[in-house]
Amino acid sequence: MYETIKYPYNINAALTRMVVPLIFLIITATNFKTAYMAGITVSWLIIGTADLIFIAQIIFIFINRLLPALTKRAALELNPEGIADYIRKVEISWKDIAAINFEQGRRTKMVIDLKEETDYGKEIAINLNWVQGNDLEICQTTQAYFEEMTKLR
Repeated sequence: MYETIKYPYNINAALTRMVVPLIFLIITATNFKTAYMAGITVSWLIIGTADLIFIAQIIFIFINRLLPALTKRAALELNPEGIADYIRKVEISWKDIAAINFEQGRRTKMVIDLKEETDYGKEIAINLNWVQGNDLEICQTTQAYFEEMTKLR
């Protein structure tokens, strides 16, 4: 029986993705105060809306990426039944997979080609930026696990 391999969330990616909206929030908050004090209603409404968007982004990343990273929860799991992508909440059975590929670009991802069309489409892309570890090594391990599971079936 093959053991379950778990890859945790990447804490550095979560912190990095929180920095940009936080910086914009700080900048726009000072502009919001200035516009509010000057009595420019349209400006502080627009800036206030932007601030709410930045706050929502920070809260989303904190809850969905940073907390799981701090609690060392698995972002990606390889087990004898299939692949569990906890980032997108998708579970894929080994028997449904046709091929696993690695794509490097602006966003590194592992692309899983499925044998048949599903609710997620014909392929599922797993963003490896949120997964802690070496992207190429994760993909190679997944491909090796897939090959072993197809031999057993």
